[in-house]
Amino acid sequence: MTLGVEKPHDELGLTLEAWAGGFMTGSLVIMACITVANMRRRVLLHKLILIELVFGMVQGTSIFPDPPYYGWYLATGGIFLNTSWTLHNIIAWLKNKPFLSRKASMIYIWTVIAAQPFWIIEMVSAFLYFNNINNLFTYTRPWEALFRDPWWVFTSASLLWNIKRRYDFSLTELIKVSPRFGILLIAMVVSIIFIIIDILSVTHVIYGRGSPDGINPYWKLAYVFKCLTDTVVLDDFKTALDRLKQHKMSALGGFATFSAFDHDGPPGTVDRRYSDAVTKKLELARKDSKGLSTQKWDTDIEALEFCTVPENVYQKDKRLSRSSDSRSV
Repeated sequence: MTLGVEKPHDELGLTLEAWAGGFMTGSLVIMACITVANMRRRVLLHKLILIELVFGMVQGTSIFPDPPYYGWYLATGGIFLNTSWTLHNIIAWLKNKPFLSRKASMIYIWTVIAAQPFWIIEMVSAFLYFNNINNLFTYTRPWEALFRDPWWVFTSASLLWNIKRRYDFSLTELIKVSPRFGILLIAMVVSIIFIIIDILSVTHVIYGRGSPDGINPYWKLAYVFKCLTDTVVLDDFKTALDRLKQHKMSALGGFATFSAFDHDGPPGTVDRRYSDAVTKKLELARKDSKGLSTQKWDTDIEALEFCTVPENVYQKDKRLSRSSDSRSV
């Protein structure tokens, strides 16, 4: 059976598809270079982001081969592309994981795994369709967004919700303090907009001239902006936001950790220090990170407590004197 599927032949369709492929490949190359320049050794998350970008580049050059190689090249590139999409969801899980409960985290990653049989079917159907063997792809393509994007939409909503709930930042203030986060949030919104347009295209609400069914530039634009969110903030969201909050508090006057001996004010004044429970957690973190010079751990700013220094702190006994002398040495 011959389906008559070939690469875009209409002048407008060919130009649009060539532009979209070039835009996607060029963007991914630049983002890959930026990732390599900023990634840290032995950080799995950074390596996964780089692999995600490299795997997506193949599909961006599918406009060059002519039939019969066009179908083979497009289907082969689709294998790497679908793998990249799955990697993006795994990366989103790793970045959002510190904000999730264990149950929510397990549901997230296991549903990503449960979606993989669909992608195996999609790879096979794409090969059959673009080689004019079977039209199963025309039925599976409209379902791609359902097996590709819910996790990304959830991650975007979760980030916005946690910024609102956990951090003393308005979106405007966050963007002013960190334009990097402003780019991330804008890229999230733009990617979701193009996801919606792609759905409208594959369900034939809007049509692409001269292009085979399922071929359009919208998913490429959505994919680029999703990858941009991975590249612009390489670390997980909580680590990045904690650093911003620490920077903000430092700018507002600092947040030193004082012991009772370091307090210079009169009795009854307000001091800022860690509770005993928080101190124990920090000691455990120091032990866990001992010997790993490249590992960084961040102070939990929210654990700082305001407390009143009691009168008996200022009694000058031998124990206080010895502690003070040992610090001065």
